[in-house]
Amino acid sequence: MLKLKNQKYNKEIWDTIYLLVLQGFNYIFPLLVYPYLMVTLGAEKFGYIGFSLTITQYLMLVVDFGFNLSATKRVALYKNNKDKLDEIASATLLAKIGLMLICLMAVLILAFCVPQFRVYSQTLLILFLMVVGNTFSFVWLFQGLGKIRVLSFVNIFSKLLILPLTFVFVKTKEDYLLAATIQSAVYILGPLITGVIIYRNKYIGYWFKTTLTNISREVKSSYPIFLSTAASSIYIASYVLILAYFADPVEVGKYTAVEKIMRGFCYLIFVPLSQSFYPRISAMSVTNLPEATKLVRKILLFIFVAMSGVFVAMFFLSPYLVAFLGKEYAGTQTLFRIMSVVPMFIGLGGVFGQLGLLAIGNDEDKKDFKRTYLVAAIIAIVSITVLAPYLQSTGAAISLFLTELSVALGMFWYSRKYIFRSIS
Repeated sequence: MLKLKNQKYNKEIWDTIYLLVLQGFNYIFPLLVYPYLMVTLGAEKFGYIGFSLTITQYLMLVVDFGFNLSATKRVALYKNNKDKLDEIASATLLAKIGLMLICLMAVLILAFCVPQFRVYSQTLLILFLMVVGNTFSFVWLFQGLGKIRVLSFVNIFSKLLILPLTFVFVKTKEDYLLAATIQSAVYILGPLITGVIIYRNKYIGYWFKTTLTNISREVKSSYPIFLSTAASSIYIASYVLILAYFADPVEVGKYTAVEKIMRGFCYLIFVPLSQSFYPRISAMSVTNLPEATKLVRKILLFIFVAMSGVFVAMFFLSPYLVAFLGKEYAGTQTLFRIMSVVPMFIGLGGVFGQLGLLAIGNDEDKKDFKRTYLVAAIIAIVSITVLAPYLQSTGAAISLFLTELSVALGMFWYSRKYIFRSIS
């Protein structure tokens, strides 16, 4: 993968491999399941699933609230201090539960108070179970304790046990609610298993032994990260929300089908690297900044090459992908080609932002990180609102292209002082 001298990053590389497996089952397995659902359910019924999944995944990021970065770092710092670790874990979990309840209220309002979205109400409520499961996923705890491999195995087991049921029970368009239930079941089983592991290994001595002050501190620590990730999530969700407002479920189904295939490939590559190397680069930025910068450059080169491969595959294989999906997805070749460049923007922007500004940078750089995503959110909402009524799913794809380009350029501009600094 990354050829690094003296195997200094051996642990991070192996963690990356395990996370590749973890993300493989997060993204590759759905890349097997979703095309089956796209073909079996058709564009309209998959539109129900795609719309609800997009909203649910946004709410999962709200519940995460940046804890997968901030709480992970604090757990790593205090993992040998049992009392402090219990305090951090309890405060983080209670904060996530509170955010989950807020998200539930938002779903109920969206599903039953907005006429255009009532058609999606059943799938929204079923898939909200994913948000419940994500609340108790403890990614931040296992990652901070350096036991991400355990979480990888749990994730693999849950998906292998449940997701194949899609091929057994989902046979017609009318099985779309059953398909949504199977998707949610994975997110419930995984946390149940990790909960048992935490209890049996006594990773946490006492739960809920904390105060409102501690909860507030954890929330404040994650707030800058949440604002930036929320901004990115808002613009991701806005494409589907606004498209669903102006277009029918068939157009929503076409857009979400292509978008999920695209994000599945690019997240599979970027997320494991980011999660594995973020703690190491954060620590090195204090003790050995030149070495941290060199490492980010190597990751940047790897991401560039990998995302170039995704571009080539999506652009030149798009006719075959459309033929595979079926006649209900006619016209999506244009969407595939517009979105084929987007993984490059997502990957490079992610390295510049997460590993450049957040891992190496200071508190002022966090503001630049947030500012970039806020500008991108404005670009996204304005462009999709202008384009969707006239160009439907194609307009949403163009808006996505413009927005992710702005993120990559913004993150590059603010992080260049770190990543492209001269190293003696």
